[in-house]
Amino acid sequence: MNEYSTSEHLRPVIKVDPEKCCNCHRCISVCPVKMCNNGSGDHVSINHDLCIGCGTCIDACVHGARTGIDDMEEFFHDLKAGISMVAIVAPAVAVNFAGKDLNLNGWLKSIGVRAVFDVGFGAELTTKSYVEQLKNENPKLMISQPCPALVSFVEIYRPQLIKYLAKGDSPMAHTVECIRHYYPQYRDCKIAVISPCFAKRREFDENGRGDYNVTMKNLDIYFRQNGIDLSSFPKTDYDNPPAERAVLYSTPGGLMRTAERFVPGISSKTRKIEGQPSVFEYLAGLDRSIEAGCNPYYQLVDCLNCDKGCNRGGGTVNKDLPLDELEDLVESRARARREQWNTGGNKPNKGALKKLEKTVNAFWKPGIYERAYQDRSSVVERFIKEPTNEELQQIYISMGKHSKSDIYNCGACGYSSCEQMAVAIFNGLNRRENCHHYVMDLANQDHEKEIREALNSITEAVRSGTEALQSNVRDLQEIKHINMLTTDGIKELNTKMNGIWDIVGIINNVADQTKIIAFNAELEASSSGEAGKNFHIVATEIRRLSDTILDSIKEIKSVIDDIQRASKRLILDSEKGTKQINTSWENAKSLEKGFGNIMASSKGVESAGDEIKSQVGKVASAGESIFSNIDKLTQAVGKFSKNGAPDAEE
Repeated sequence: MNEYSTSEHLRPVIKVDPEKCCNCHRCISVCPVKMCNNGSGDHVSINHDLCIGCGTCIDACVHGARTGIDDMEEFFHDLKAGISMVAIVAPAVAVNFAGKDLNLNGWLKSIGVRAVFDVGFGAELTTKSYVEQLKNENPKLMISQPCPALVSFVEIYRPQLIKYLAKGDSPMAHTVECIRHYYPQYRDCKIAVISPCFAKRREFDENGRGDYNVTMKNLDIYFRQNGIDLSSFPKTDYDNPPAERAVLYSTPGGLMRTAERFVPGISSKTRKIEGQPSVFEYLAGLDRSIEAGCNPYYQLVDCLNCDKGCNRGGGTVNKDLPLDELEDLVESRARARREQWNTGGNKPNKGALKKLEKTVNAFWKPGIYERAYQDRSSVVERFIKEPTNEELQQIYISMGKHSKSDIYNCGACGYSSCEQMAVAIFNGLNRRENCHHYVMDLANQDHEKEIREALNSITEAVRSGTEALQSNVRDLQEIKHINMLTTDGIKELNTKMNGIWDIVGIINNVADQTKIIAFNAELEASSSGEAGKNFHIVATEIRRLSDTILDSIKEIKSVIDDIQRASKRLILDSEKGTKQINTSWENAKSLEKGFGNIMASSKGVESAGDEIKSQVGKVASAGESIFSNIDKLTQAVGKFSKNGAPDAEE
């Protein structure tokens, strides 16, 4: 008897590799019981006393962090050590070693296994046990129990359904017990079970039937790693009678179809249900339905955990095989068995059926195939506490859920609802950081904080920029005023220059007249002889002075012309500069207004982004214009300062 046979603890059947687990919670999302998983750390661990061993998480884990645990190593070790051993093979072999099921028997015997038995015949005996209970006790309801994961679910989470579990044990247990009672030559042999299910190990612990659970999945890995080709071994028949349609047991509804042979019409009283989450939802509410009187039609529940039955159990291979191909392999085997028994055809062969029934009866007797079940619900009370409504609300608040609108039930955390997640957190089985929306809210809060900080920086920069712009506007206004005064002064100077022309004209006329008078004086002096000699000298000098004045007047006229042309050009440049100053002033005012709008917008964080982009665009445009005009103005002033008045021809 092993350490788990009478223990309140359940044997681990699933292993977690912490190094490969990325804590993605996919395993939790597919787990039908959720709370056996602990996602509060850096990987998701398993509480094996709460785990039903269905193995769904193994296929769901794409990182290879979860693997099934079986007894293959112990099997090979003990076989090599010379321990006498027989094997029993589950009906799912037809799918997992398609066309090589009998070759598998040959290989088993080649490595020292003394005999190999077909669990399909054990399924025939199981059906007999079920039918006898239905006939003798006429129970209100009977739940089939070949699936160890569903039995564990009932024992741990729905103990009120234990009374409805079939008294007859599983096909594997029937096969083991058949060997113990009807094959005395193998009575003392240990029994290796070639199975499609990791959870079967727990069944053997509880019922004491079966010594090694060797899964088809790990056998297939062993064959590939060691280069073993099953087809090279001889096809070897089983050492017990062949099953008939009970080879269908590995397929959903197989029990129901086999029972139909014993009790025609029983299918109409059978609820066939399999696959997650349907079967668990059904079992979870079954006792309530019974109490409410909502179960008037079904007496037998034919149920399996896996949606494709045991053919696709946690310990199987060929996971990608299409459903039609999978079922064809099983159906073909069932047809071959019916032909072997000669029970097929449209009309049942009564003689063949009697022979089959006689064979089954020869290996069956009351009492030897029954099983007792254990109420394990106390483990749930030990590990899982239900929070009060107040405690639940506090957990919601810690998760950032303050109202019903925050209860998303999105399933991203792996749980079916926010309440399940909250219960897990309450029991230390998870943490709020694994809630998608909690993390998103934190990210949004951090984002808003960053926005506020950025806006504060922008506001401060805008405030500083506004002050500089206001100073710039004042300076531009003063420049504008000075420039206007300069322009007016130049215009006034130009007007006065026009008055100089009149004075120059008068001087010019006086000079001309003086020149004529001097000329006449010279003539008079010449005619006066010696007496007019001195007067002649004076007249000559007066004429020369007059000529000099005329030449100077010409130069003055030229200079005045240059000054007037320069002043006109300066007036034009000054007026142009005034326009540029006006444009820059208007742009500066626009820029100042834009900064003001940014400051106002920054007070509303939620809508600030688009407004800021718009205002910054306007500010940038105005700024570029200001800089362009100021640059032009600076160049013009610099040029004027360097060269003085522009040339008249410029």
